[in-house]
Amino acid sequence: MKLRFILCHPAPELYGERREGLLAAELRALGHDAAVLRAEAAPAPRVTQAEGGAPFLHFPSDAPGLQAHRQGSAAMVEWLRADAPDVVLFKGMDYDIVAHCLEALDRTRCRIGFVIGGTSIHRNLAAADFVLAESEWQVEAVTRHLGRALPAARLPKHIDWPAVDSAHAATRAEEAKLYDLCNVGGFEPRKNQAALAPLFPDCRIALVGDGGTRAAVAALAEPHPAVHLTGHLSQPEAFRVVAQSWLMAHASTWEGVPRVIVESLACGTPVVAHDFAIQARFDTPAVRLVPAEEFLPTIRALLADRPALLALGEEARRYALERHGPGLLAPAAATLLALAQGTPRG
Repeated sequence: MKLRFILCHPAPELYGERREGLLAAELRALGHDAAVLRAEAAPAPRVTQAEGGAPFLHFPSDAPGLQAHRQGSAAMVEWLRADAPDVVLFKGMDYDIVAHCLEALDRTRCRIGFVIGGTSIHRNLAAADFVLAESEWQVEAVTRHLGRALPAARLPKHIDWPAVDSAHAATRAEEAKLYDLCNVGGFEPRKNQAALAPLFPDCRIALVGDGGTRAAVAALAEPHPAVHLTGHLSQPEAFRVVAQSWLMAHASTWEGVPRVIVESLACGTPVVAHDFAIQARFDTPAVRLVPAEEFLPTIRALLADRPALLALGEEARRYALERHGPGLLAPAAATLLALAQGTPRG
């Protein structure tokens, strides 16, 4: 079977999509022809290898100056037309390139799947034969939108478990907790780090990341020497900061199922986030999804009970290992294959 993962957001490399590259590698190990495709700002096609050895095909974007969701790639579309895959899985939904690629596929024989990350409801769902989601909440939302059940499975996040385990092992003791809370993410309005400013006077805080709103947040933090803006850190360094924190405060105003929440749990650090912003419901007390007016009071209440936070940290690790632990991608590849081998559209 010929399966193609299309990463709809244009970029030169794999970042959060390392999972899709590893799934492609697992499918190849099962004897199938699997590859990853993506557009990028480049003059000509090129081929590299995704992690695990699957081919990673890069195609020139037609208009790299456009906003990412509006870009297309005629070279990718023509390659797909000639390739005639049996299954195409789109990582992303609200992208013009989805419609462009669908026009190149023989819909009587090619099955269409969506790997749902952020946007879970979109008109492009009408083309789906199955979906791979990151939470049961997303699957339920798709069912409500379509008015029917669509074959679906939940995919685990890909976590760098060796790096996470190292960070966690080095910071389990109370004296290793250097920060009351941390926040990890790009500095932009949606990530909303400024919402943490009321905590700046009396908390030890690490804000990891960089971006356009960093200067404004830095100005708020300047009178408070216990607030540290670390700038961009490597992933192992960021994990170490998270594991050194009693709590993760995720102030974003809109997300899918944020990788940083799962990574924080894997580091043994509980999380507080806005309930209206997250397309998931976590069946663990180690994640508190609360309304905006309860965000800061919940953080303060948790920080006041360190023994309870230690217990929540152990629960966080348990939950992350159970739902996203090492070794879960291979079974996920087999599940994906079962969905992909369903009855073709008529």
